Amino acid sequence: MGSKSKLTEEQKITRLNNVRGFTMMEIIVVIAILGALAALAIPRFTGVLANSQEKTDLANIRIVESAVELYKAEKGEIDPAVDTFDELVTKLYEVGYLKNAELKAVSKGKIFTYNSATKQISLTTK
Repeated sequence: MGSKSKLTEEQKITRLNNVRGFTMMEIIVVIAILGALAALAIPRFTGVLANSQEKTDLANIRIVESAVELYKAEKGEIDPAVDTFDELVTKLYEVGYLKNAELKAVSKGKIFTYNSATKQISLTTK
């Protein structure tokens, strides 16, 4: 009726010796699986990064275009002497329509351009 069995010293030692770890083959298989998962995940991450950089650049273009529209509504046309994107951003910063005096593209190999004749801002390859 409910007698508890006590392990002898020899049984305790035998039980400790039966505890086993992972074999070398099991460790190699786990490392191979982790390597395969990393090989699948890294290219996807790189694609996501490039996509997010381009979306950031397009959002920055929309911000500058909005600042230009606000400037036109309040002060009239932008000075015709403004020929480049950097000059445009500097002008909008000086009059308080942008928070940063400089705006660079984050996509690799791309720059912002401003066509003063058409008043268009675009993202182009260097």
